[in-house]
Amino acid sequence: MPIYAPGETWQPGAFASLLAIGDSWFWYPGNNLLRALAEHPRLREPYRNIQLLGFNGARISEYVDRNNARGRYARAFGRELNPQNSQYYVAVLISGGGNDALDYGLALKGDCTGLTRAEDCIDPDGMDGLLKDVSGALGLLIHDVLWEFHRQQRPVDLFVHGYDYPVPDGRGFDALVFKVAGPWLAPALNDAEVADEPRLRAAICRLLIDRLNETFERFARPADGVHYVDCRNALRSDAHYQDDWANELHPTADGFDKLVEQRWIPLLTRLGYAR
Repeated sequence: MPIYAPGETWQPGAFASLLAIGDSWFWYPGNNLLRALAEHPRLREPYRNIQLLGFNGARISEYVDRNNARGRYARAFGRELNPQNSQYYVAVLISGGGNDALDYGLALKGDCTGLTRAEDCIDPDGMDGLLKDVSGALGLLIHDVLWEFHRQQRPVDLFVHGYDYPVPDGRGFDALVFKVAGPWLAPALNDAEVADEPRLRAAICRLLIDRLNETFERFARPADGVHYVDCRNALRSDAHYQDDWANELHPTADGFDKLVEQRWIPLLTRLGYAR
């Protein structure tokens, strides 16, 4: 059940059949979406071997445009689409968009002082710019995958997932007593002078997640093998939300297990990847 890092040699008899490129939901140490997927008992054996690309903090814009310095992971992804490598893959998994939103400051207005509605805190131009960049990069990525497999006259399934609703509580990723990364959401909200009111802050993040998911969903074309996985409302957002959320952006191991069980396995079962 290996998940291969970039450049890692595949084990004999355990060639990767899934190609995954993504951000920290695929890379988060200890627990992540791919780990939960590969360990799920209903996933069929050939699909537990996964080639992973991208990295923590990766942006969708970095997955494409091999001739641009911004395309940090594009060359590696392009190599995997070459026939000598892609002949082993039957599906491609894509994770991204959250870090792009952080680059845009969550698409917030510069000064939200006194504002009490989530909608009023959003900068329309900033949101349009974010969604345009994300959809442009995602569209190019999907096009490249479908074009290459069509050229090889081979079918492929392509999975794009959205995110669930986070709680902007100021928690980052800690290792023992050291802060390793984050928090991510609370600082952006603080910079925009958003009132320190949990419901308002959660509503802003909810609005942002909805807009990202709407953008991802528009690319779904099941007849062409492009599938969208909606992860919203799978994880807890009540007083016990920390059971499902390790920090502001990343679920716990149990949280990722929930996402796979509730949202991925039903789809993968219909498509024959799981039993």
